[in-house]
This record gives sequence, C-alpha cells and structure tokens, in this order.
Amino acid sequence: MRFTAFFLLLFLAALTPARLWSQHQDVQLWSGIGIRTDLTPKLRISLEEEARYFDYLSRLDKLNTDLSLDYQLTKSIAFGTLYRLIANRDADGYFDMKHRFDVSVEFQKKVSAWTFGAQATAQKTYPEFNHSRDWYVSDDYLRAEGEIAHELKNKKTEPYVNLELWYLMPQGQPSFIDQYRLTFGIKHKVNKINRWKFYYRIQQEIQVADPLFAHIIGIGYTYVWKR
Repeated sequence: MRFTAFFLLLFLAALTPARLWSQHQDVQLWSGIGIRTDLTPKLRISLEEEARYFDYLSRLDKLNTDLSLDYQLTKSIAFGTLYRLIANRDADGYFDMKHRFDVSVEFQKKVSAWTFGAQATAQKTYPEFNHSRDWYVSDDYLRAEGEIAHELKNKKTEPYVNLELWYLMPQGQPSFIDQYRLTFGIKHKVNKINRWKFYYRIQQEIQVADPLFAHIIGIGYTYVWKR
C-alpha cells in the first residue's frame, strides 16, 4: 500500500507542472518492434526499431535503432549495455544522425505477484562522427528509474507504473535534472514467443527554456526467438 500511495502522489504531482510552467504541449506516438534471443542462460541480445511521431501524431520526427546486451548476474541483479543509432529530424526536414551509448545496472525484487525494480543508467550521445569540429563532445546523462509491476492471475498480463529522472551533466556547467517521465502501462505475453506492451507516458521538461509537456501513447511488439 505504501508503494501504491507513493506512485499515486507522483502522478498527481505530475499534473501540476503542466499548468504552472509548461510553455507548450504535444501528443506523441512511440511505436516499436523488436527481436530478442538468449545467447546463454544468462546473456541476452536484442534488436529493436522505434518510430516516434510528434506534433499531435502528424510528423515522423525520430527513428531509433537499438542493439543491446543484457547479462543476468543473479536473480535480482542484471547489467546491460546499449548502442542506439538515432535519426533525428531537423527544422528543414532532413534527418541528422546521432550515436548513443549507455551502460546500466538493474535490481529487481519479486514479492508474490508484485515486482519492484530500480535501474541506474549512464548515457552518452554523440553527433554524427566527424561531421563537425566538436563531434566528440557528448551529451551526458545519468538516469534513475523505479518501477512497480503486478502480475495478474492469468500469468500473462502485467500492469506497471514507472518513474524515470534524467540528470543532465553538461561539460563545464552545473548538473541538474532536466526532465522526468511517468509511465502507466501493460505488458502482455501472448505466448512464449510473442509479447506486447502498451503504455501512456507523461514527459515533462524542467529547468530549461520553453519546457515541453508531452502526452505519449506507446505500443511495442517483441518476438522472442527460441534457438
């Protein structure tokens, strides 16, 4: 009950900034499709393609291609690494390429039908290599994430709530939290190889000029390759 009340308060708090200091709002659609397989009982590789539509779903703004490796150290602790190729649409309608690298550590604790999780991620994003003189200067973030999920009696469907904070670390300047994401979603296992995810996400930029408050509708499909 304490965890449920905590996330309910976070949800109510998330509604307030939109009225107080959000300069503009948007409705977005994030859709993804991916495949994953276990290389060993503890090592998993995944490939995912995601498209993001901005401006009230009217414009394809970003394409992400993710390649990730995850290692399950124990039942509760896992480590991960990810490379993301980002095609980001600019003001002229062209797509600029960016490269993102991150490493993460995740902790999970299962109590009956409940799962409590926390994750910390260190992230670096670079502009297109050799495209400009300062291409080697990265945007650096630390991301902190917490999640509560509950498995339903059918053992296939899992509603969840997730909160993530983005801590920007600009070079030569003070670090600060510049956005948060609050997500309410459902994960569903159709069978052993087909999985779906649906969610509604609030994304709020803070402590930046002209902050964006975004309502995000998300859908994702994953094919689990049993080798």
